[in-house]
Amino acid sequence: MMKLLATGIWASIMTLGATFGVLQWQKSQTPGQAVEGSKKLEELRTKAINVPIIGEGTIQGYMVAQFVFSVDSNVLKELPISPEVYVLDEAFKTIYAGEQVNFQNMKKQDLPELAKKLGENVNKRLGVDMVQDVLIEQLSYIPKKDVRGPPKY
Repeated sequence: MMKLLATGIWASIMTLGATFGVLQWQKSQTPGQAVEGSKKLEELRTKAINVPIIGEGTIQGYMVAQFVFSVDSNVLKELPISPEVYVLDEAFKTIYAGEQVNFQNMKKQDLPELAKKLGENVNKRLGVDMVQDVLIEQLSYIPKKDVRGPPKY
């Protein structure tokens, strides 16, 4: 009986010691530990926006867009307003004006230019190099004929 009790106590002590050792080791090996002065990026996602596409004096359809962008988290903490607002505003203006990118006649090379331009414009407006990269999560064109109207009662 004493041997069984001693073995149980010994196993408990060894388990506690091993757990403590692993926790101490994990503490000292935190992944993604930022070096002093380095940029730590944070990923933010915008809401989806609907932008009317106007051509020949009428609405031709709607562009539905959603973006993901990476920002310097150190700069993000210092700003009083979320950069998402600026990204959505710049996206709406760029898509609505549509001079740089023709959304009715899209080409493959237009999308990287759109993402690059959004990041540059937001950084210019904020006055700080905060937005590192803009990714297009969703970009869909819906012709006006495919849009359902409000329900009829």
